[in-house]
Parts: sequence; C-alpha cells; structure tokens
Amino acid sequence: FLDQLEKLERAGDIDFAALAESLEKLYAQPDVHAAEDDLQLLTIHKAKGLEFDTVIVPGLDLQAGRDDTPLLLWRELVRPPDKGGASEASGGLLLAPIKATGSDDDPAYDYLRRLDRDAEDTEASRLLYVAATRAAKHLHLLACVRCDEEGAIRPPHKRSLLARAWPVAEAIFNERGFPPAAAQPAAKAETCKLKRLAPGYVLPEPPSAVGWTAPEAGREDEPEIEFSWVGETARHVGTVVHRWLQRIADDELRGWDERRVEKLVPTFLRELQRRGIPPGEATRAAELVTAALASSLSDERGRWILGAHPQARSEYRMRVRTPKGTRTLIMDRFFSDGGQTWIVDYKTSRHEGADVEAFLDRERDRYAAQLAAYANLFTGSRSGLYFPLLRGWRPKE
Repeated sequence: FLDQLEKLERAGDIDFAALAESLEKLYAQPDVHAAEDDLQLLTIHKAKGLEFDTVIVPGLDLQAGRDDTPLLLWRELVRPPDKGGASEASGGLLLAPIKATGSDDDPAYDYLRRLDRDAEDTEASRLLYVAATRAAKHLHLLACVRCDEEGAIRPPHKRSLLARAWPVAEAIFNERGFPPAAAQPAAKAETCKLKRLAPGYVLPEPPSAVGWTAPEAGREDEPEIEFSWVGETARHVGTVVHRWLQRIADDELRGWDERRVEKLVPTFLRELQRRGIPPGEATRAAELVTAALASSLSDERGRWILGAHPQARSEYRMRVRTPKGTRTLIMDRFFSDGGQTWIVDYKTSRHEGADVEAFLDRERDRYAAQLAAYANLFTGSRSGLYFPLLRGWRPKE
C-alpha cells in the first residue's frame, strides 16, 4: 500500500480517485521462498494429477453458483453409424431460444436445459472422485446438514457435491449425531415411488393417544411455561434454561461441565436482555440460569436424564387427538433406558423455605394430569418432573 501511495504522489498531492481504483487491483504477493510446502490451498481442478498425504475438502453441502438462464441453447446431434460402421460427423443442430416473457415453456429449450444439468451432475461426480483420490493416507470430507423441526436430517441440495455422496453420507450423519425417530420409526424403503391417490380419498384423522384421560394437560405449541414464582423474568429464565438443557442433551454431555457453564454467563446475560429483561434484573436472572445448568451437570439424576440414551429426543413434539380437538404436546426429554421409556418435564421452580421434599410432592400433584398425559402417549412408558434449581426428581406415582 505504501509503495502504491508513493507511486501516485506528486509534489505532495494525491489523486484519491486513482488511488481507490488502483487498490481494487492491489494484492500482496506470497513469499514463495519463505513459504513452507506443508500446506497448499488448491481448487479441485488445480489438484488434478497431484497427490497429498492428507486432503481436506470443505463445504460439500454448498451448491454451485447459479448461471443466468442462457438466451440460446444448442446441441450438435450425432447420427448413429450405418450398417457399414461409418457415421456422419454431425446429424444436425438442435437449437432453442429462451421463451418470451409470458409465453409457455418451450419443450426443446427445457430438453436442452435438462441435458446441460445432467452433464453438470456428471461433472460434479467426477470432481468429487478427483478430490477423493488425491489423498494418499487421510481424506476429510466436510459438510453441514440441516434438520427439520422433528430432528430428521434434510437431504442436501441436489446441485451440491454432498448430494453426489449422499447414498453413503446419510448413514454417517445419522450415526454420528442425529438419533432416529423415537416412537416406532418407519422402515426406510430402498426406493421411493410417487403413488396416485384413489378418487374420493379422504385424509384420515390422527390417532388418539392410548388411554387418554386428561385433555387439558401438556405443553402446546408456543407454550407459556408455568412457574411457582411468577413474573416475566421468571418465564424468560425458564425459557433459556430449557434451551440450554436441550443443547446439553443433544451433545450427550460431551464437553459439558460446570466450568464451561460459568464461561457462558455473558451469553446467558445477552439472551435474557434480548428477551426484554431490565438490566437491573438481568444479572440475577443469568445467575439463576447458571445455577440451574450447573446443578443439572453435577447431579447424578440430571446427568442420567441429559446423557446418551437409545432413541433420545429433546423438545419432542407429538400431535394427538383429544375430546377438545387435535393438539400438539411437547415433551422436554424423551429417552429409553434399560427397555423403559421415560418422558421428563423440566420445572425451573424455586423454593426458599424449608421442607423442600414437601414442596416437590405438591408440585407433582400440581402437574399430575400433565404427567399422566405424557405417560399415556406410549404404552408402558413412565414420566417424571425434574427440578434443575433444586436437584429434585419426582416420578409419576
């Protein structure tokens, strides 16, 4: 930059327009003599024909840049060989212009466009093969996937390199970090075929919960979390605690301890302030969030609930039909342990006085209908309340 500035300086005056224009094209050159050969940044095209001990390919989930729709598409047609084995160099030219605004799609143009996309997909598969075969010892393919509200993995964009590897990669993603559906997952078919519904088909009603007895119970969509200590601040504290307990459970306790929770206090404070808690109350509210999470991590029962289990889910939603209509129940924690299905609801209630055990018994009575509703969702399941601030546990009687 200083060298460029010196070139443009004349008698103390600078043409700032010329300086700005020159800086757009000014880049520092790498010191090829001082640089080490241990690390090279290359495109897949540049890496063709080379070999490295370790290859890292990031961003497989990203889709290629979208080209503008061409005004004109064409393809040379090759004639099949004649009986003597000879063939013409060309059988003509198929050419199609883009459709006019407001007109119907042109079949010839759409056909040529599909041929181009098929060729692009073939080239993407070739590129992935080239990248994977550059490694002599170690290959790391990196990608991010998205999940729907139920926690199921969404397929990658069909124009991405990850889509080319998805027949293998899907099982790896499911194995590494995403539990299967909790309640009687449907067997995955080898192929998926579109079926036309019969005339007069009527969508069936969702099944009712087995042995439903308490239609009022359970958290619904956009729930108002209940507390024995009232106030907007208490409600927001409970929301943040629920969110971070879900995060800890999704991580299966890996990397979580009380020291990590302490380091997150500024994060808790910002979350609470964004939810509208006044500055005078935000610090105390962040302390309560910290205490709830730290207690859960240091409590044997809390670690059991948040740890790794078969078919474990957090914030598990289920639609049921009740006498008052269809509704959504949200279970804070769902998992299986030793063949027993558990449904746990978090309660961030506080109790300042003595006789905490009596208080927990009263809370169980207070939420008895809710626990019964959860337990009735799955035959033979059990439900319970967990109190992070009190390290309290009350299973349904």
